Amino acid sequence: MSLPKSFLSLAPLKPPVVLLSASVPSAERAARYRRTPQTHLEVEAAVISMVRATLSAGGSMVFGGHPSISPLVATVATEYFGPTSREKGFAPEHIRVYQSVAFRGSLPDETLSLLRLGHVYIRWTAAIAGERFSSDLPEDQPFCPQSLTEMRRLMIEESRPDALVCIGGMEGVEKEFEAFDAWRRTHSSPRPVYVIAATGGAAELLARAGEGRVKVIDREIQGRLSKLRTQPRREGVTPYPLIMQTLIGELLH
Repeated sequence: MSLPKSFLSLAPLKPPVVLLSASVPSAERAARYRRTPQTHLEVEAAVISMVRATLSAGGSMVFGGHPSISPLVATVATEYFGPTSREKGFAPEHIRVYQSVAFRGSLPDETLSLLRLGHVYIRWTAAIAGERFSSDLPEDQPFCPQSLTEMRRLMIEESRPDALVCIGGMEGVEKEFEAFDAWRRTHSSPRPVYVIAATGGAAELLARAGEGRVKVIDREIQGRLSKLRTQPRREGVTPYPLIMQTLIGELLH
């Protein structure tokens, strides 16, 4: 089948290349994917800090379009690149969004606004077995599972991320971790997986069950800071900007 016009002749992404896997855990799924007391704010703060740290270092973000994540990326992108960036020579290889044709026609406005502003390339991937997204499906039934598996495979193989960062999330984050972990083991690559346990959801599950395959960087940074503090830490305050800047610093060095 023919795909929509997309960036099919892919240019190299600017390193470090960060694969972002994130979403806000659903209240209806809290029995498995724990929600923090301020889940939306925690995920928002972590994602925004991650994008800022990456773009300020001249790196690239790769992610699958998601209605709770695209608006956050859009907010940060407009801080770094104005709507006339193309005329000023800005190359949008800094942000690449992967999207399956199975979801064509249901893209969130935020993803479309990123495209209109020239901040991203949308890489369309094929729908498999005629799958099409429908909002009528019950929440516990997976949306277009074969098409999303293919999208994730291409997203990882084409972008060859320097690291995966997991923030909050549910099954999608777990599946992207599994796909990335299998890819790096196949290629005998030491590329790290960073999880932000403070954001709950799948990230917290991976922090508990990662078996040495993930780096729980927020707890690591908090542990370092605790040795320097003279006053007790304020509960509920996570220094996401410092955490993400440290993460990017590790990738650069």
